[in-house]
Amino acid sequence: MSGRKFLFSMTFFLLQYVLRVIRTYGLLTKNDSTWAIVSFNLFLYMHGGHVFGALWYFLAIEKVTACWKKTCINHHIRCSSRSFYCDDSLRDYKFLDEFCPITTGNKTNYDFGLFEDALQSGIVGVTDFPQKFLHCLRWGLQNLSAFGQNLEASTDILDNIFAICMTNFGVVLFVFLIGKMQSDTERSRSREQKLKEIKQGPSFGRLSSRLQQKIKNYKQQNWIDDKHADVVNLVNNLPQGLRSQVKGELGTELLRNVKEFERWGEKELVDLSDCLNPVFFTDRTRIFREGDPIDEMVFVLEGKLWSHSARNVTIATSSDGHNGKKDYLRYGDFCGEELIAWAQQKVDNPSSSNLPISTTTIQALTEVEGFYLLASDLKNAFIEHRRYQIVRAVRLIQTFWRFRRILRFKMNQRRSINLENSGDVAFTTNQTS
Repeated sequence: MSGRKFLFSMTFFLLQYVLRVIRTYGLLTKNDSTWAIVSFNLFLYMHGGHVFGALWYFLAIEKVTACWKKTCINHHIRCSSRSFYCDDSLRDYKFLDEFCPITTGNKTNYDFGLFEDALQSGIVGVTDFPQKFLHCLRWGLQNLSAFGQNLEASTDILDNIFAICMTNFGVVLFVFLIGKMQSDTERSRSREQKLKEIKQGPSFGRLSSRLQQKIKNYKQQNWIDDKHADVVNLVNNLPQGLRSQVKGELGTELLRNVKEFERWGEKELVDLSDCLNPVFFTDRTRIFREGDPIDEMVFVLEGKLWSHSARNVTIATSSDGHNGKKDYLRYGDFCGEELIAWAQQKVDNPSSSNLPISTTTIQALTEVEGFYLLASDLKNAFIEHRRYQIVRAVRLIQTFWRFRRILRFKMNQRRSINLENSGDVAFTTNQTS
């Protein structure tokens, strides 16, 4: 094979190898499980051994051909590529075996280098494909795992380049596979552990079974590493549709604990719950300070808050919506309820803009999960609620007048029918008289 054809075939061969690895990686990484990671790394190692084994087989034939051509030149004989075909009987070329000793391994005339094993084993002359394939694959894997230490290259440039490439590739592949397999396996275990923590989390347990299954499917297909299995990561790492459903199920239950929201419709509560933002407080975090303006309401989903003041007056809002002496806030409790009166006042008097002042200090005793509702969102919710009440009142009046008109029309119809009947009776009586 000429140099140009050889470079073309090698380029095509290596390009096919790279594309095959990329395609396999894309297929296996769609399933982000431990077995897929191990399968890809094992495939990459096996495929690398196959590539070097195939090159070793091919270059062994090229090595013999180069020796034969050199021998022809030394004997002043014109040899072409066809001269080495088995069916070419125009000339006797048995002298080539003397100067290119394949079986004896004599390196005096010609050194076959690291391709001597392929020639002495006779694998280049075997026509059974599975036998050739397995032999070359075994050679490639064996020398890759040994980092090319058993390779005895000749002084030929091609031999040394091949040995250097195989040694470097073996070291890089080994380090890459071991390191990546360990990191990917650990990452997969971490994901499974995080998914297990989310499943066992109280916030996740309060969701409906249908929504839980949706979240599990999404987490398995589109995983994002979470530092904590809390409501913040549960909600923020979900798409908009699932996020709204989670906030709708968790938020409406919390909003119903507020006395002012008890008579609100289901749609209004769902819309308001969509404005809720998940929040996570570490222990000893101060949420509100006494004397500071309040700009949000906080609803407790998990954990415990402590409410206190400088005068040792602990006034908080319990789950039943009434104020009382209560030091701790747990699931279903909320703080920052002063914003409700402020929002209602803003609806009636938009010019008033002073936020209410906190009379207590709210502090997290443990890690707290929950939702917060901004003052602006609360104000907009009351504005929409007022519009909804007006529209509802208008529709109620329209329904009343429509019903009254229909009722009057039916009464008039009845009256006319009664008059007609009474006239017929009077006419019949006169005729009888």
